[in-house]
Amino acid sequence: MNARILLKLLPFFLSFLLIDNVIADANQKTASSLDTYFEYLKNYPKTVGPLGSAEKGEIEIIRDKQKIAEIEKDTGRSVGVMHKDKYWIWLNDAVQFPNKKYGVYGRILWTNSLKGFQGVAVMAVLPNGKIVVNRTFRHATRSWEYELPRGAVDLNETIEQAAKREVKEETGMVIKDLHLLGKMTPDSGALNTVVPIFLATVVEQQNTAQEDSEAIASIDAYSVAELKKGFVDGYLSIKVDNKINTVPLRDPFLAYALLLAETKQLLRK
Repeated sequence: MNARILLKLLPFFLSFLLIDNVIADANQKTASSLDTYFEYLKNYPKTVGPLGSAEKGEIEIIRDKQKIAEIEKDTGRSVGVMHKDKYWIWLNDAVQFPNKKYGVYGRILWTNSLKGFQGVAVMAVLPNGKIVVNRTFRHATRSWEYELPRGAVDLNETIEQAAKREVKEETGMVIKDLHLLGKMTPDSGALNTVVPIFLATVVEQQNTAQEDSEAIASIDAYSVAELKKGFVDGYLSIKVDNKINTVPLRDPFLAYALLLAETKQLLRK
């Protein structure tokens, strides 16, 4: 074979080598993803598990590597840790459903949820009985929203400490008499999030210390009746720059807190 023919064939040889390297890198990445995934299952059985039982009508997590490979081939989806960063872990589980069929089911975990609660929300009540809400711009919905103060639980922090800190940071208000109303899951179809919801009394107003990632335009307060009407209408009205604006009211944490607080007769009538 002369040099001219070799030069013509060289790009083809190089492309085959590149493809082989990409496939090898992908296989190595997949193996690493699966190894990390099994470590999560082993080290965090309460938060990443339990494994479940299809026989009992649950969605069962499959741990057999050969069966996982079969499920990946049949579904065209990868199993393991798809992505993780400082805040999020995206897992794809190989599962067996109650009807005995197999598939891949994805879920997203807060990183700090591996060792406990990932966040808290607080319904802070003023001395006049009105409830504090933030008018905040949310990146995920790309809209203004009326919501309860809420945020993450820091490392080595109790949920009560986190509740007081978050209210202070976002609203500048100091609270006391925390009452745990309950724990809710805002989206159990995709997230592992379980959030404790507190009722508390505001005793002092100080300066806020909002985080860089927050876009809270105002701290407002409404009566229970006003909030109920807002949920029925889907919004609350507020005057901004001499114009009446409607701000969506659809916060599941606030709806849950109102229901529980009223059911337990903890709110002023």
